[in-house]
Amino acid sequence: MALIQSLVEHRTFIIDDSIFSRTGDKVFFNQHFYSDKPPILAILASPIYFVLYRLGISLASQEWLAYYLITLLSIGILSALGLAVFRKIIKDFCLASDEWSDLVTFIVGTGTLLLPYSLLFNNHAPSGVLILIGFYFLLDFRRTVKLKQAVYAGLVFSLAGGIDITQFLFLPFVFILFAIRSLKAGLTFAIACLPIIALYLFLNLHTSGSFLPPAMNASLWDYPGSAFGPENLSALAKHDSIANVLFYAFHMLIGNRGLLSHTPLLLLAILGLGATFKANWRFRYKTEYICLLFVCLLYVGIYIYKSINYSGWAYGVRWFVSPIFFLCLSIAWLENAVRSSRLMRLFFVGLTCLSILISLIGTYKPFTPLPYVDADSKGRLHPVNTIVVGAHLIMQDLYNPSIPDRSKRELFLGARLIIGTVAIYSLFFKLMKNLSPLPHKD
Repeated sequence: MALIQSLVEHRTFIIDDSIFSRTGDKVFFNQHFYSDKPPILAILASPIYFVLYRLGISLASQEWLAYYLITLLSIGILSALGLAVFRKIIKDFCLASDEWSDLVTFIVGTGTLLLPYSLLFNNHAPSGVLILIGFYFLLDFRRTVKLKQAVYAGLVFSLAGGIDITQFLFLPFVFILFAIRSLKAGLTFAIACLPIIALYLFLNLHTSGSFLPPAMNASLWDYPGSAFGPENLSALAKHDSIANVLFYAFHMLIGNRGLLSHTPLLLLAILGLGATFKANWRFRYKTEYICLLFVCLLYVGIYIYKSINYSGWAYGVRWFVSPIFFLCLSIAWLENAVRSSRLMRLFFVGLTCLSILISLIGTYKPFTPLPYVDADSKGRLHPVNTIVVGAHLIMQDLYNPSIPDRSKRELFLGARLIIGTVAIYSLFFKLMKNLSPLPHKD
């Protein structure tokens, strides 16, 4: 947000004069501060703030309103687009029914970390949407064998990397998937990636004096008051031992900040994948799916190995929002099981309700500073459970008798949470009612 304000109000990438310049997520180059995030997302969102600024809604005078509108019109719309593409994939390529496609799309949008992070300005949700769109073009190339799909895929996959550098991990794998079908398609994909990659490198050079991303350039963080250095930067930090890696992995996956504990819906995805393999999997696009699923798991593994701070002040692990669409895709293959088994239907409803509740808790104040994280005698960080922290904040504000003292932002967040909860659960049970059962197995 600091960069968006600077681009619109001051026509510069320097964030010294932004009201957000106090952030710790900044680097120091040529005697000025710059955002440490890739600039492309801020550049794309700047026209939205330009219009708002011209209408008199500025980040300086109406911070929460301007922030909300910028986020809604950028991240929110992109997330909605991602859900539309997700539904199209499970309907057209996984051959799910309309009722099941609607239901699965709805619960992925409301029962995962996608929900809270679609309400915040961040680069993880948009990059995940772009990866999903790129996957759609990859599948559509298999179906239509049109080179334009390789062009579109190259543009969106590279744009995902330009917004969130870790997504560049997908490029070599997708190139291979195109090339094994058609060398011409592979080369077309590679050429289509070049403009965004060139822009990304140019912006790195302009804002940091190096082609290296800021997270890998320790010298940029060497300034008084810097919150980061070689010992805690995600790209440079190291674990002291294998035991520490395992301990960290536990909390990143199933513990206090765990992917599974914050998105129980992924248990359904695991069941869907297992059921499909058990039934002699005949999914036409399984090569593409398995390959990119492997990249998503590799992505998760890289963050476990190369980070040490559980993604900082965030609800759950914000980095894991990017692959969430792809990780949930296998829920599409549970349709027959949920329709034909009372027990499976009950399990599906219960787990989904829990996952939605956890996601709703995260919508309240997901970037709230977390309590002090203790380190034990072996130097291992013990993270707090952000579900508990989020629920505590909600209860604290709910039972605060001094309503007049609350800020407009807190009142807005509370009203949004209450209205959203009622609307989401009402729609979920309506969609479940529309899902007619098949003859029961049990």
